[in-house]
Amino acid sequence: MIGLVDYHTHTVLSDGKNNHEDMVWAAIDKGLDEIGFSDHVCVKPVNWAMSTVDLPVMTNQIMVVREKFQDKIKIRSGIEMDYFPGKETEIKEIINSVPLDYVIGSVHFIGDWNFDSDQSLYGKWSNDKLYEMYFRLVHQAATSGLFDTIGHLDIIKNFQVYPESDLSDLFEETIRILAKNNLVVELNTSGADRPCGEFTPGRMLLEICYKHNIEVTLGSDAHQQSQVARHYETAVDLLKEIGYTEIVAFENRQRKKIRI
Repeated sequence: MIGLVDYHTHTVLSDGKNNHEDMVWAAIDKGLDEIGFSDHVCVKPVNWAMSTVDLPVMTNQIMVVREKFQDKIKIRSGIEMDYFPGKETEIKEIINSVPLDYVIGSVHFIGDWNFDSDQSLYGKWSNDKLYEMYFRLVHQAATSGLFDTIGHLDIIKNFQVYPESDLSDLFEETIRILAKNNLVVELNTSGADRPCGEFTPGRMLLEICYKHNIEVTLGSDAHQQSQVARHYETAVDLLKEIGYTEIVAFENRQRKKIRI
């Protein structure tokens, strides 16, 4: 896996099972060139995200492992930031409060409902309506100017929730908005281990991304050591089949290209 990165990982600071050093050793064992930490930050109080008072702790712990492993692997500092419409100023203040290499923007909530973990409201709306509600929030996140990367783009399918009709226009519109706002799409490999059984985004959306010249990066959404760089061989093969020859890496919120 020489040349590859894993930019979506979680530690005990949010809802992960291992500390930073454990995750770094896993990345080294997998032969990665870079690992990026992206613990959850959420303006809504939830038990799976860091408190903002822990942000300096996060920065310090990343600095410690960065120094310790500087000859073995590059270590990047990121966060996975939940997007909420109307909270852009508060989100921006949090992002600007710490030195970061990249910010993943994610949508886990529709209103107060965390559809990623709570299945209780599925069926309240048609699946088509649910997709419309979710992707409209992605559009707002994309146009906010807050994020470098959009995480797990079609996570709304997680519990095998699929459109009832052809939503090609919605998907095309979404990708055009991402392209217009110069966002990177994360190929999140964790979906292969979730009920939907496929990466997020799936092949169809990735093909639309490629058509619109949207750059991609890689993330495993690892919450423990064993999940670092999971399913990467399959992910790289998929990207190459679609036509991608490069992925994006980040440093100080600036991009560079890595050949795959």
